[in-house]
Amino acid sequence: AENAKPFLEAVGILTKDGRIKADMQRKYTQINEFLRLLDETDSFKEFEGKPLHVVDFGCGNAYLTFAVYYYLHEVLKLDAHVTGVDIKADLIERHQEKTRRLGWSQLAFKVGTIGDFVPESTPDVVVALHACDTATDDALAKGIRWESKLIVCAPCCQHDLQVQMAQAPVPTSLASVLSHGILFERMGDILTDTFRATLLRIMGYRTDVTQFVPIEHTAKNLMIRSVKISPPGKNARWVEEYRNLKAFWQVTPYLEKILGEAYARYL
Repeated sequence: AENAKPFLEAVGILTKDGRIKADMQRKYTQINEFLRLLDETDSFKEFEGKPLHVVDFGCGNAYLTFAVYYYLHEVLKLDAHVTGVDIKADLIERHQEKTRRLGWSQLAFKVGTIGDFVPESTPDVVVALHACDTATDDALAKGIRWESKLIVCAPCCQHDLQVQMAQAPVPTSLASVLSHGILFERMGDILTDTFRATLLRIMGYRTDVTQFVPIEHTAKNLMIRSVKISPPGKNARWVEEYRNLKAFWQVTPYLEKILGEAYARYL
């Protein structure tokens, strides 16, 4: 769209004469794919005529933070307030400067960790793309506690569960799979995301795990999309699946640990 030009130029995707830079072609594709995956959740209709609060944890270079703001504010014409959070102060300063240049008054950037972030208004949408290891769980836990309408994450490296798996007895029928380091690691990734998706379902979210073109060029290209549809603990099937999986592998997912007592009764 013509009016996307200023922001695409500001974040360094377009040249001054409006062409996509050669080394940014893939990034541009990823932005469009991400917005398509957001749009597919069909979560924004209910925010027409009222404020919509979005937080993007571990926003990094913030291509997607700017894109989400543009999409919600300029395309869908919603009263969207978007905050990008990252621990790198120099990055955040640069983003704030771009925001000022664009005149986007409802896009903000804050320095800090996921755990320490305190929002001014409860976020309706939580995004965490390629937050490392348990940082993804920190973001999911925040979204669950806030009862955010939409939680979208693309996990990155995952070690916490692999450490537990290495200490637990190996399920006999899987011994030959887990004897290969790389397959053991991938199984850890798959299990971590299965636990996350099942926990989100227990907490009242309609959840799917889909493919996402990664931001970095990495094999970690899963996305977990969750839309809040009911209070926690309504569906016994997910609780049973979750308990069976835990018993089989003899592990406790980090997300369960940080959700703590308040949510333990649903499990």
